[in-house]
Amino acid sequence: MRGRKPTPTELHKLKGTFNVTKHARNRKGEPVAVVDLTVEPPDWMTDTQQASWRYAMEHAPKGLLKKIDAGTLAVWVIAEDEHRTASMMQAIIDSKSTMKLLTKDKSGLAVASPYLGLTHRAGLRMLKAASDLGFSPAARPRIGTGGNGGKTDDESPWGQFEVINGGRGPGKGA
Repeated sequence: MRGRKPTPTELHKLKGTFNVTKHARNRKGEPVAVVDLTVEPPDWMTDTQQASWRYAMEHAPKGLLKKIDAGTLAVWVIAEDEHRTASMMQAIIDSKSTMKLLTKDKSGLAVASPYLGLTHRAGLRMLKAASDLGFSPAARPRIGTGGNGGKTDDESPWGQFEVINGGRGPGKGA
């Protein structure tokens, strides 16, 4: 399949951009995740990772994360923990040296600190998972609440109106 990936129907509903005539066609077999992801982290995570999990769950867009997203959230949490740890280790090295972001190899030559690579790779994994989870400023507008201020169609004053498609149809002029 070529072109952009289609936006999932549930995201259209969250954004308020769901259109029955456009989005209901050809999506009858689209799987729908229904079970919300729990705030409680997996037992196998470290204490700092569990704290990051809880923080992410408290601040994630409401109603978005489902149980199937636990793996993606775990990737983000572990990468965030590795990024924090590598950054703290680099800060310790930098505090004891005049050569910031550098260390010495066995022969005494200055080389880039190995923590820089760890921080960089963990940061990339965090950004990728954050984009998938809606955690970044660029990702949030794609899952925003739409133009009705976060209200459902039942709560919105515009929800009572039926959409009437207007305009010129076939055979009614150019």
